[in-house]
Amino acid sequence: MKKIYFDSAATTKLRSEVINCMANVLKTEYGNASSTHSYGRSSKSLLETSRKEIAKHFNVSAAE
Repeated sequence: MKKIYFDSAATTKLRSEVINCMANVLKTEYGNASSTHSYGRSSKSLLETSRKEIAKHFNVSAAE
């Protein structure tokens, strides 16, 4: 019998492309985005860029 997963509100299976991208980021951008040191600033920059890119796909502002 084929299984169907109905709990996607909690989590869902990730595509391999997403896993690879996340793994690369987790290896290099481990600074706390709320910190003021260079690691934190780098992580914050990546986080803000990601928010803007995602917001564009939903036609909303990055702050939403």
